[in-house]
Amino acid sequence: MAPVLKILLLEDNPADADLVQLCLHKEKMDCIFHIASDKTGFIDALDHFSPDLILSDHSLPQFNSFDALSAARQRFPNIPFIMVTGTASEEFAAHIIKQGADDYILKDRMARLPAAIKASLLQRRSLKEVADYKYALDQTAIVAITDQRGIIQYANDNFCRISKYRLDELIGQDHRIINSGYHPAAYIRTLWKTIAHGNIWRGEFCNKAKDGTLYWVDTTIIPFVNEKGKPYQYLSIRIDITQKKTAEYLLKVSEENYRTIFFKSPFPKWIYDLETLRFLDINETALKHYGYSRDEFLCLTIRDIRPPKDVDALLKDIARITEDPGNRNGTWRHLKKNGEIIMVETTAHPIEYNGRKARLVIAIDITKKLKAEEELRRSEMMLKEAQGIAHLGSWEIDFTEANHIWSDELFRILGIDKAESAPSIELFISFIHPDDRVVAQQIIFDALRNYTQSRIGFRFIRKNGAIRFGLIEWRFEFDDKGAPLRLYGILQDITEQKAAEDNLKKMERKIQEQRIQEQKKIARAIIKAQEKERNYLGQELHDNVNQILAGTKMFLGSAAKKNTEVKELIRYPLELIDTAIEEIRTLCQRLATPAKNIDLKELVDELLRSLLDGPDIKTIFTFNIPAESIQDELKLNIYRIIQEQVNNIIKYAEAKNITISLTHSTGIIRVIIADDGKGFDVNKKRKGVGISNMINRAESFNGQVDIKSEPGKGTRISITIPA
Repeated sequence: MAPVLKILLLEDNPADADLVQLCLHKEKMDCIFHIASDKTGFIDALDHFSPDLILSDHSLPQFNSFDALSAARQRFPNIPFIMVTGTASEEFAAHIIKQGADDYILKDRMARLPAAIKASLLQRRSLKEVADYKYALDQTAIVAITDQRGIIQYANDNFCRISKYRLDELIGQDHRIINSGYHPAAYIRTLWKTIAHGNIWRGEFCNKAKDGTLYWVDTTIIPFVNEKGKPYQYLSIRIDITQKKTAEYLLKVSEENYRTIFFKSPFPKWIYDLETLRFLDINETALKHYGYSRDEFLCLTIRDIRPPKDVDALLKDIARITEDPGNRNGTWRHLKKNGEIIMVETTAHPIEYNGRKARLVIAIDITKKLKAEEELRRSEMMLKEAQGIAHLGSWEIDFTEANHIWSDELFRILGIDKAESAPSIELFISFIHPDDRVVAQQIIFDALRNYTQSRIGFRFIRKNGAIRFGLIEWRFEFDDKGAPLRLYGILQDITEQKAAEDNLKKMERKIQEQRIQEQKKIARAIIKAQEKERNYLGQELHDNVNQILAGTKMFLGSAAKKNTEVKELIRYPLELIDTAIEEIRTLCQRLATPAKNIDLKELVDELLRSLLDGPDIKTIFTFNIPAESIQDELKLNIYRIIQEQVNNIIKYAEAKNITISLTHSTGIIRVIIADDGKGFDVNKKRKGVGISNMINRAESFNGQVDIKSEPGKGTRISITIPA
């Protein structure tokens, strides 16, 4: 018998509530109702009635269906929610469905309500089942979802646990992050070819975890295809089969014990009795390598393949095995049948052989390896020395013999006679320049105490008094116990090299300075061209446009004298023409400046008079520059800088006071423009180019600009330019 359906009905109209109940009872739905007419009752019912379904009117006093849906989803994310309302536009209905409602029913179409309830319950039950399936899958399998390129978009906890990667380390990576390198490239290509065609791939993978451990998984990769049949993502489901694969491997090892691991091994192997030390079994490689027949080998003990001097050490090791019978590794000397002594690395494992305690030994002949390593060490040493001391003075200190050796070239570099001087550290230090000697001596003695390799540059004085630049570098050679055997190094006279480097640096600085000066010349030429263009525009406006306007005014005045009505009609246009003529004159004054004999003080005075006639701004202008101290080109650029900043102040600063100071002292022109306006943050990026123009103008004359300003504290611009 199906359980009774518990319905929470949010409705403040009793008639509508009865209508809903009647509709469902007609359909013989086995349900009980709890009716809430306001927010308090609705919240209380959510907490205590525990409904299976919510039916909600849209608009209640101080509460609506959106509020009810939000409250319901906070407590019961999966409970069906159906809005039952009198009217609803398609846009409103779509919006509430988007917010999480399952359906909406118009009250004049109540007959659809039972079907909507059944559909909502079925849909929520299906979603719950899907969530349960996902939960079950996540608990039992390793799950990942990738895009069509194989980039991991989702990984469950099992994936993180077995791979030992955090989720943030997996997301955005492809599966090469866990690639063990076990499988051949063809295996991977077949996988990709299968899933790229939309087919399911099944197989086994050996992966590598973050800590380097390997694990096996039984894998199924399912492509999700779009409407064109092309995969857009892949679902990978894996089952950990590491234990299974381990068991299979151990079984295989057991089954192929002698055939594959023992007898066919490329390394000599044998089994010996732990009590008698007699050989119990030997593989073919051991027979060939040691030169015995099988019958001969089986008549020997492990003492017989050791040099007589090593037998005591062998027996002591055997005694330790009885106390600790685990796996053991070692390096030993072995004796072949022909009397040749070889060096071998052995690995021994405890086993039981025909009911006897025994040891399985793997022996690897490393004689050639050791000889090759020794030859390689010598070759590397000779190569490093040859590379380090070619065309240089070399030296060596043999610690075992307490002997100092200098090459002929080193004596020549220092300018001393080999026959008259005995090499020593003290002699070498005595040639170091007094200003460099303390530091160099400290480095050298520190290296001798700590056995550290190093290199230092310094000045040294030859016997003839010539000051040269040198570079010394050294290395230590140690024995197997870490004790120093010798110290060897080089001394290179780098005087010419250093001189060449210094000359190159000077040349580079000179070229850079020339490049900067050329750029400044170009900038000044551009500024000069801009001034010429300004003057041209000012002249054109004054001479041509104003003449046209004056002619127009004269023509209109003549017409007005002939006709009284026309005179009244053109009165205002004539005023506009007068205004335009005056504005053009003012603009011309700003654009055009004298090309020669520029009076900088007069230009600034005129600028302040023309821009600051209003009563709200007070100006203080100080000028103390001799007229003959600077050229007209520099005067004009200083004027343009002041003009630019004054315009900025008028437009943006909302200042009450402006102070401008021009002074000349010790060959430096100083320009200060300060205001008490609203200021700005000098660290923020500026949109305009005004300040950049000022800086470019100053730098083109080798000047510098310092801007100090803070919001609410005004602005102060200081400019220094060589006169």
